[in-house]
Amino acid sequence: MPPFFFRPDEKIDTEAYYKVLRYTVLPWFKKNYPTGNYVWQQDGAPSHMAAKNQKFCKDNMAHFWPKNFWPPSSRI
Repeated sequence: MPPFFFRPDEKIDTEAYYKVLRYTVLPWFKKNYPTGNYVWQQDGAPSHMAAKNQKFCKDNMAHFWPKNFWPPSSRI
């Protein structure tokens, strides 16, 4: 997936991240992986953990790992 750049002064809140998911990430996945052969996982950033974005990912991503399924941090 190509990088997405935010403005230097832009705060990545729930709504900003939602727009990236809806208008950039999901269309790219649908175009490049039409059969849904991918897993979408996020880190613990507040905008990633927001209920709105968790629901969007659960409802729209082919294989989404919700926040309670994230693997623990590696100690390596």
